[in-house]
Order: sequence, then structure tokens, then C-alpha cells
Amino acid sequence: MHDPPDTKATVLISGEGTNLQALIDATSSTLPYLKIVRVISNKKEAKGLKRAESASIPTRYHNLVSGKYYSKGETDQAIKQAAREKYDADLADIVMADSPDMVICAGWMHVLSPKFLDPLAEKKVPTINLHPALPGKYDGIDAIKRAYDDYHKGKLEHDRTGLMIHYVISEVDRGAPIVIREVQCKTPETLEELKNRMHAEEHQLIVEGTAMAIHNLWEERSKSG
Repeated sequence: MHDPPDTKATVLISGEGTNLQALIDATSSTLPYLKIVRVISNKKEAKGLKRAESASIPTRYHNLVSGKYYSKGETDQAIKQAAREKYDADLADIVMADSPDMVICAGWMHVLSPKFLDPLAEKKVPTINLHPALPGKYDGIDAIKRAYDDYHKGKLEHDRTGLMIHYVISEVDRGAPIVIREVQCKTPETLEELKNRMHAEEHQLIVEGTAMAIHNLWEERSKSG
């Protein structure tokens, strides 16, 4: 398979940035065509921002509760919902200013609404995400812990959890999977040990899933001329 053309990507993060690091490392080996144009974090202290800076990748901090959209103690749901939509629309503008070919959520802890997804879909810029669960299982937060707890209650199908890279749609963690990997639960094993095993798999899968999404992207583009 030939390498696809250079593909510009924006990476969204919220924390340590170990999956971002896996992508940065892959740009000098298995993903030479991946060009990370910017890393955006919704957390100011995210270590991933430092990782991006070390790799000379431009960064941006964009936070919902920083006072620009609504104040910390805000309880009015209508105000919060409107603020969230404005935040997502602004995020879409920030992302699109770099004209990326795709967006990669690598540990991004904010649910993206249609106000973000629609402007990108219009320009045919896919958004992909890493989620530490199998399709249709444990959507949303604490997926690893929820699978671990179910395993210990004897409720986990085939004693397996897993992870996937999938396309992002407005239903949380419900977009079409790009690549899936199963992970067998073990006894004895602490939650921390399972998390560490899952993270090691994540670092491989995000590279694999990104490569597949990039190939899909260029295939779609060649079809539509």
C-alpha cells in the first residue's frame, strides 16, 4: 500500500498526552505522512501541551469554564447549554483556521456537539476518537473501571473489555468503529494494572486507527474527485 499524501491533523487533548506522544513518535516512523498542525487542550495544566511544545507543534488552550463562556458557579442549565454550544462553535473556528484534513481526539474529555461537528462535516473533515471500551459498551467516562467492576461481578461478556478508534458523531462513543481491540480481563489484577495494560494497547491502537482513518479519507476524496 502506498503512503497517502501528507495529512494535516489537529489533536485535541485534556491530560497527560501519552497518546499524543505515540502519534508524535509515529510521525518519524510508521506515520511519516501525518502532520500535526496544532494541539488544543481544554485544560491549562495538561502535560500534553508540553509534549507538543517539545516537538515544536503549535498549541492552544481553549476552556469552557474559564469565565469567557460562563462563570464557575453557574447553575442555570439554559445558560450552560448556550455557552457550551458557543464554545463548540468557537472550537470549530479555531480548528478550521489551520485547515486540517482531520481531527484526532486523544484523551479529550469534552463531549463534542453538532455545533463543532457540523461545520467540520460540511468541509469533509472527519473527527476520530479513542475510547477504552468495545462498541456499544461503557459509553462515556470511567469505561475501564465500569468494565473492571462488571468483570468482578461476573457480568462481563466473555470476560473481555477492549478499546476502539471510532468516528465521532453527536451520540457519545457511538460513531462507526475504525479499529477494535479486545482485552482479556485477568484475576488477580488491580484496576491500576488493567488501566496500564489498556494504556499500552491505546498507544498502538491510536497509531493504527489514525493510519486507517487517513487511508479512508484519501480514498473518499479520490472517489469524490
